Amino acid sequence: MSRAFTPDEVAQIRDRILLAAADSFAIRGLRGTTVEWLARAAGISKGGFYAFFASKEAVFLALVEQYELRTHAAVEAAVRRDPRRGLEVLLTSTLRAADEYPFLAVLMSDEGLAVLRGLSPQQQDEMLHRDERMVARAFAALDEAGLRPSASQAVLLGLLRTLFFVGWHRRDIGTDLADEVETWLTPVLRTALVGPEPSS
Repeated sequence: MSRAFTPDEVAQIRDRILLAAADSFAIRGLRGTTVEWLARAAGISKGGFYAFFASKEAVFLALVEQYELRTHAAVEAAVRRDPRRGLEVLLTSTLRAADEYPFLAVLMSDEGLAVLRGLSPQQQDEMLHRDERMVARAFAALDEAGLRPSASQAVLLGLLRTLFFVGWHRRDIGTDLADEVETWLTPVLRTALVGPEPSS
């Protein structure tokens, strides 16, 4: 009979599964990544894998949540530290998401979208609400700094979702041109949201 994992081991093994999965999903996609491969990469048996995740799709969804929570925390911290510059972090991180997190390509693929369609309505709502909560926290931080965005939270959320798709199509636009567009776009959007920089 195998011994039970300690809490530290559980955390370490879970992290190893997620790290291996992020790489494998980006390279092989969902179909090309097997539970056997993930278990082996994490140093556990296939049976042991199921003590951590119900399926490779569950690992994929955990990665999406992990990415969103980390990104949202970084954006909120940036907005609280410097509200005007924080908005640029928010806009840039949205535009660059696909480049910085290659496994997101799987999310936008047919197989990734099939996983999302297979979620319960409650799970789908939870995913959408994570973005809404992040925008609400960013608005609260701006409000505390005395900045009143001219756009509503709903408009900012729609803008961010639009920027994600712009970033997603960087290669179609042309990487150099997309970089130039981003350099122009982020300060313009920041100014549109909270007004021009105060003169010193």
